[in-house]
Amino acid sequence: MVVIAKTAWNKGHVVGKKPPLTPDQIALIRLLLRQENALRDLALFNVALDTSFRGSDLVRLRVSDVATSSGIREIVEIRQKKTETRNTRPVQARLSSNTRESLRTHLSTSEKTLHSWLFTGQGVRWSHTHISESQLWRLFKAWLEKARLDPSLYGLHSLRRTFPTYIYQQTGNLRAAQLLLGHASIESTKEYIGTEQAEALEIARKYHL
Repeated sequence: MVVIAKTAWNKGHVVGKKPPLTPDQIALIRLLLRQENALRDLALFNVALDTSFRGSDLVRLRVSDVATSSGIREIVEIRQKKTETRNTRPVQARLSSNTRESLRTHLSTSEKTLHSWLFTGQGVRWSHTHISESQLWRLFKAWLEKARLDPSLYGLHSLRRTFPTYIYQQTGNLRAAQLLLGHASIESTKEYIGTEQAEALEIARKYHL
């Protein structure tokens, strides 16, 4: 009897949690976007990192979510699309001064109204339509490639996971990470940013047989 070997479904793919970006990687991507004068992309990258919003929420931000007639907001508040029926509490995020400046520049050059989508396609045809999640992934993939990072190692959740993971690593405050991610359960946050695995690896680093 001839046995035909089946190819593993995950052959050639990275499985498991996609890692967050490191501070050095973030700095490099920002530098490259500034050099290209990619104002929309720089604002999008910064907002994605500061807010830790899901892609579905990020692409549907309107100008009024981040700005008023008098300027850029420091605190952004949304209701998460994925969990709005289970968790009615809005999620808040703070925009850094650098992010607010990149938004200010993006909005001043795009001439958007407060009711406009914040991140739209480029060109007249797409200027009134928000980018899709698949477009967001293509943009993120392009940023990674410019920074000579392997896109297969990352996903959109890498953007969402980056800031809460950094906060937890620096402070050990899991509750802060939970609030940033808008999770109803702290167990979900532990699983999402892999705190238990990280702690186990840190212990293993300190001890050996």
